[in-house]
Amino acid sequence: MAAPQNATRLTLELQIAEEYRTHYLVLMEQQVHVYSDEGCLEGVYTTSSDTLHIHSASDGAAMLLNRNSAAKLAAQLSAEVMAMEDSLATLTPEQQVVSRLRMAQLFNREGEGTATSVDMAVESGADESILGIACKGYSLHSSGATVGEACFAPAGAVPHGAALADMLALMHDLHIALQEAAPAYVSWVLPTQLLSSLKPELGIPLRLSIVEDNGTTISAWRMTELEETSASPLVVD
Repeated sequence: MAAPQNATRLTLELQIAEEYRTHYLVLMEQQVHVYSDEGCLEGVYTTSSDTLHIHSASDGAAMLLNRNSAAKLAAQLSAEVMAMEDSLATLTPEQQVVSRLRMAQLFNREGEGTATSVDMAVESGADESILGIACKGYSLHSSGATVGEACFAPAGAVPHGAALADMLALMHDLHIALQEAAPAYVSWVLPTQLLSSLKPELGIPLRLSIVEDNGTTISAWRMTELEETSASPLVVD
């Protein structure tokens, strides 16, 4: 293990649907370590390889995520969707209707609308300071409708923020690749609106929320604490 170096520890309060979790992001010059609220290591992002290793606390397995692996997974999902469509073509029109209805029921969970991507962020003028960092306010839009708001800070304004900005850009691009390959499936298993809001060109979101028409929060992302610390870079396979 390498010698400890100066690092920044961010506390991230995350809400997805009605699930609330706390994550801790330890930022270094070339790595980001992600910990759960139980203190378990969940992921390691390394800037030199632009790769995120996701760790499973239950069985110790790891999943490697980068743009090459995302492209392969996207191609696999796209092929599976095409194969599903080809199989439907062999059915009678009545059977096709029933099969498509079952697929729609699978990909649209009861009580949830179809998740749409955030396709535009517009400066709102609601700038503020979060954790002592100046942030620019934005309203978030999907197909012309306002669906949320966020405050972004330049990567350089966050100590060791360049590595975090790179990691968030990777997460955003991975989501877009999978969304284009199989939109119904990806919208079902991933927080589409939240991930599509991580606009790399805007910097690091220190506060972000997605709301329904009635004002109910669907998902939220809040950086609540920042402190200096030390950490050792990890060697990951």
